[in-house]
Amino acid sequence: MAVADTAATGASSTCANDAASGVATGGAGVHVPVGKDGEGLYTASTKGCFDVIDTATPIILREIEKQSLRPFGVGSSAFHIADYGTADAGTSLGLLTKMVQAIRSKHQSNTENTSTDQKEVVLHYEDQLTNEWQSVFNHAFGLKPVTDAYGNPIPNPYDLGNVFVEGCGVGFHNQCYASESIDFGVSFTAMHWLSAFPSSLRGKAMIHAARCEDTPVPEKEQAARDWKNILKARARELVPGGRFVCVNFCKDSNGYFLGQTDIGVSMWDSFQEAWDQLKEQGLIDEDERLGVSFPNYYRTKHEFLEGLEGDDEITNTLKVVSFEEKVVRCPYRELYNSGKSGKSAREYAEWFVPTTRTWSHSTFKSGLKTDRTDEDKEKVMGQFWENYMTLVEKNPEIHGMDYVHAYIVFEKKE
Repeated sequence: MAVADTAATGASSTCANDAASGVATGGAGVHVPVGKDGEGLYTASTKGCFDVIDTATPIILREIEKQSLRPFGVGSSAFHIADYGTADAGTSLGLLTKMVQAIRSKHQSNTENTSTDQKEVVLHYEDQLTNEWQSVFNHAFGLKPVTDAYGNPIPNPYDLGNVFVEGCGVGFHNQCYASESIDFGVSFTAMHWLSAFPSSLRGKAMIHAARCEDTPVPEKEQAARDWKNILKARARELVPGGRFVCVNFCKDSNGYFLGQTDIGVSMWDSFQEAWDQLKEQGLIDEDERLGVSFPNYYRTKHEFLEGLEGDDEITNTLKVVSFEEKVVRCPYRELYNSGKSGKSAREYAEWFVPTTRTWSHSTFKSGLKTDRTDEDKEKVMGQFWENYMTLVEKNPEIHGMDYVHAYIVFEKKE
C-alpha cells in the first residue's frame, strides 16, 4: 500500500480539515487484500456479506422482471452482468446464480423456441489491479466451494452452463467496460473506498470520517468527486434500460454506520482501545498511535442523491428507481447469542474478529512508520489483533459488526 508520510503532528479532540495527499490510480492500493491469493480468505471470513446480498436479492430479481431484455441480434446476444468491487467473488455467487436463472426464465417466456434457446450470460468480475484474481477464478469456476455463515453451500452460476467469466482490473472509479455493453450492474460493500488518500485524520483522535462530529472536508470532497465519477462511468456502460444496483455502506438517518448501531459496543471504540494498547505495550509511539486515517467514506442519503445533481451527463442518463437504508445484524454475534454457535468466549473472538480484519488490516498497518520492516509491522499487527480478540473474549455477547447500507437502484433512461 502506497502511503504518505506517517508522522503525526500531535493529538487533537477534533477532526481537522488539513489534508495530506496521496493518490492511487483508480483506487489501486487504497485497500490491500488480506491473505494469500487463491485462498479466498475474504469470503471465508466475511460471512455477513452473504446476508447483505440476500437482503438485496429480492430487489435485484424484481428489477430483472421489470427490465426489457435485448433480443438476439441487437448488440451482444448475451446478457452481460458486472459485479463491481467483487473482492474474491465468493460472496455474490448465490445471487448471480439466481440472476442467471431469472434472466433465462424471462427470456424463455418471451421466445418461441424454449427447448433450445438458452440465453448466454457473461459475468464480468471487476476490482482493482491488486485484487486477489486467483481467488476470483477459483470461486467463479467452482474450484473452491463456498458456504455462508450458517454452513449452507452456495451454488455456482458457472455450473448452469453457457455462462462465461471475465475479469477486469481497471477499478470502478473509472469506466471499466465499453459504452452501452452492460445490461445489469451490481456492487456490494465496495464503493465507500476512495480513489485517493486524503489522510486528513492522521494526528487526530478519530480514525474514520464517520466518527467525526464535524465531517472532515478532504474525505467528504474526495467522496463526492468519486461518486460522480462512479455514476458517470456506470451511465456510459449500461445499455438503455439497464440497471445498476449499488449496495453501499452509509451513515443512515439514525446516525448508524458499520459496526456502530443500537446494539452492542461500537466496533470503532474497540478498534481504538486495541490500537491504543499497543502504545501501552511499548510497540508503537504516539505518532503511530495517531497515524491511522481510513481512506473510505460512508455517504448519507443526501450525499448519494446529490451526486446526480449538477451534471447533465448523469441527470440526463440515470434515474433513481428506489433508495432504502437497511441494517443487517452481525451473523457472528447473532449465532453466538442464540447459543447455536457452540463456541466458547475465546472461540467466538477468534471466529468473529477476522471479519473485521479482512478490510481494515492494511489501513492500520499503513499507520506504522515507513522505516519499519514488513516483518516488524506484521508482528505489531499480530499483537493488535490479539488485543482485540482479548477484548472480545471478556464480553463476547456485546461485540459484533452490524452492516448499515444504502440499497440504491439506478436505471439508464431509454
